[in-house]
Amino acid sequence: MLWMTFMTMQPPDRPGTGWLAYSIPYGRQAHSWTMPRGGSAALPNALARCIEAHGGVVLTNKPVARLLIEGGRCVGVETDDGAAYRARRAVLSTIHIKHLVEMAPSDAWGEEFIAGVDSWQAGVSMFVTHFATTEPPRFPVHNGAVTAVAAGMPGSPDRMLRVGNEFHRGIVALDDPVLLVVCATVADPSRAPAGRHTLKVIGFQPYELPEGPAHWDEIEASVSAANLAQLRRYAPNLSDAKILDARIESPLGLERLNRHNWHGSCHGGDMSPAQSGRLRPVPTWAQHRLPIPGLYQTGATTHPGGSVSAAPGRNAAMVLLADLGTNLADVIGDGR
Repeated sequence: MLWMTFMTMQPPDRPGTGWLAYSIPYGRQAHSWTMPRGGSAALPNALARCIEAHGGVVLTNKPVARLLIEGGRCVGVETDDGAAYRARRAVLSTIHIKHLVEMAPSDAWGEEFIAGVDSWQAGVSMFVTHFATTEPPRFPVHNGAVTAVAAGMPGSPDRMLRVGNEFHRGIVALDDPVLLVVCATVADPSRAPAGRHTLKVIGFQPYELPEGPAHWDEIEASVSAANLAQLRRYAPNLSDAKILDARIESPLGLERLNRHNWHGSCHGGDMSPAQSGRLRPVPTWAQHRLPIPGLYQTGATTHPGGSVSAAPGRNAAMVLLADLGTNLADVIGDGR
């Protein structure tokens, strides 16, 4: 129950998290662990095809460097290579708000909005090791062994209840690690060559360390080894001979991989009561409109937060379309 609560990256001793232990199993039992065939990139690729099919253009490798502001209104963006892209009607951002506020002068945002962004908390961050293996984890049971797309290892109630406290104190605890283990190739063999598997072992560790985040480069190998040893307690078949290769992504590594993983948070930021609902991303600015006219925000830093739900995009579309004088029903027609 505590582990299920924690799977929304909420310390299980936080007030208000009790219902999570019921909502997550309900969703899993009703819909299983839904995932795109072929890998996570299948979803953004499908969205790109949809945009292109309706006459849109998708550009990649074009990091946005700053917002173009004219007459107090956002009229486009400028990318790292100096190219400018002007908007006919509006600009919709998924850039993390911690980075977004740096792309325009502070007076354009206003003191209240800047203060709200300054108080933004990352929340519990992940420590991930990706493995290429010759077989999936096999968990011994009475009549043999089972494999699973996802498995949780909470250790014990006492161990689970230490997670939040240790995280906020910057403690890297290696005893009895709490893990989420994902082997998608159990259900989707297309993600790896024949007879091979992808395995992701996820632990939970603080980004901020007493020695500074850069210390992760020195200790990540030992943390990864502790997590693998924990997994082998439950899946002893995963010997060194079964592991073909590995890639470690500490909280710092996740941020380097994708700037939106601010401080190692893959959900945009903490989804605590203080950063949820009408308070996300900033109090009084939860309706996807931002202080700069013409600029709208969606993505994981808006309600309902991270994970794959498409809800932030749908919510933002409803607001933006209303401001443009139309609505979602008129745009999507019969829903196809």
